[in-house]
Amino acid sequence: MEISEAELKTEQEFNHRFHVLAVDDSQIDRKLLEKLLTVSSYQVTCVESGDKALEYLGLLDIEENEYETPSLSTASKPVLSQPQETKINLIITDYNMPGISGYDLLKRVKDSSWKDIPVVVMSSENVPSRINKCMEGGAEEFLLKPVTLSDLSKLHSHLLNSTIHHDRPLDKNEQEEADEVNNVVSNKRKATSSEPSERRPRVKGLHVSVS
Repeated sequence: MEISEAELKTEQEFNHRFHVLAVDDSQIDRKLLEKLLTVSSYQVTCVESGDKALEYLGLLDIEENEYETPSLSTASKPVLSQPQETKINLIITDYNMPGISGYDLLKRVKDSSWKDIPVVVMSSENVPSRINKCMEGGAEEFLLKPVTLSDLSKLHSHLLNSTIHHDRPLDKNEQEEADEVNNVVSNKRKATSSEPSERRPRVKGLHVSVS
């Protein structure tokens, strides 16, 4: 099913208001994800580790220097990192990362003031127990890598919910625009319904959304 130029423009304009934090220790995968999100007109910030993500969100405690000399002023003492002023509407993270894993990051986010921000987890391995753990831990989606443009169409409803939860309610015109974008997404899903089933995560007794 063809998506018209007008529908595509509407979707791009709608996406541009959203800021996605992408987390992946693989430079290749990170660059690919950044390109896909940018092509989809999202604002995107990429970091290479769970630590960097927590720091960006203001959730990483910077330990005080126990060996600080008396000559240092209090202004130079390490303090808690501060939350970024730029708003984050969605976090998408790789599962398998050294140090803080994607699951660890998910749990830290869900136990913080960012708990209502949607978190999407990615992995190159289709492991049911891993998918189940992340979904039960609060993940909105579990995507198999490499992520594709059709995978990103799943983000719209979560981003819209994020806007409703964290910003003012949508006015009439914005709601009409959101409805139009949802129609575009629905058409895309119909057009890509023939996606090979082996790309679709399966978890016994748990529904995982697919294209």
